[in-house]
Amino acid sequence: SIGTVWYVKNSKFKKKFAMKEISKVKLIQENSYEEIIHEQELCSKLNHPFLVTMNFSFQDTDYLYMVNDLMAGGDLRYWYSQRKQFTENECKFIITCIILGLEYLHSNKIIHRDLKPENILFDKKGYVHIADFGIAKELSNEPEEKIIDASGSPGYMSPETIFKKKHSYASDFFSLGVICYEMMMKRRPYLGKNRQEIKEKMASEFVQIKSDEVIKGWSPEFIDFVNKLLDKNEENRLGYKGINELKCHPWLKLNNWKNIYLMKE
Repeated sequence: SIGTVWYVKNSKFKKKFAMKEISKVKLIQENSYEEIIHEQELCSKLNHPFLVTMNFSFQDTDYLYMVNDLMAGGDLRYWYSQRKQFTENECKFIITCIILGLEYLHSNKIIHRDLKPENILFDKKGYVHIADFGIAKELSNEPEEKIIDASGSPGYMSPETIFKKKHSYASDFFSLGVICYEMMMKRRPYLGKNRQEIKEKMASEFVQIKSDEVIKGWSPEFIDFVNKLLDKNEENRLGYKGINELKCHPWLKLNNWKNIYLMKE
């Protein structure tokens, strides 16, 4: 809404990038200047195979420019529209890549806070990368620190976030659960035309995948994984005690995490 993404190539090294061209005027008009500067500063610190890396940034009189890795495979929302149904193995691979990216972020005391299909990008080989750190939050070294801020995309926000309660890393795991749910069910667990309607649904319902809703070919371990991520009580949610709870869950424990990290699978 405030700029354009260009496909560009460095003529000297012949390397391809995606370049965000962001209007300074629109940034000021939409009160988004601080958010973009925050994203630029944060991205300059991040370096991980499953995050979209910002290689460099610059500006001129009218625009800010952020030059990122090129993700030529589209985003997960695009693939929702292209695929009639994902397989469980495809879902497992995508979720594994996301978890590795989140593990790096959380180990650096960063909560993404806007995990959704539009921010899950594929490279040309099919590996998944987390993008868009505009509303990500860095926690201090204070033990048990949490934040209160209801920014995000309502359909993927955790209950504690949308209701403006203190939240921490486990809010990302709820968003991950929504993505898992949507990959099988082809809809989000809490639907509404706007934030208020979604809040009302969250307040009155507790959505879990029921046995009679399971698509043929999807395992009980997957259902258990998703339902535990979608727990509305943050303290009962899978991952509340750390991301290893996800990695050691029966649905994922047989993964060759090292090979996937090295992009050998």
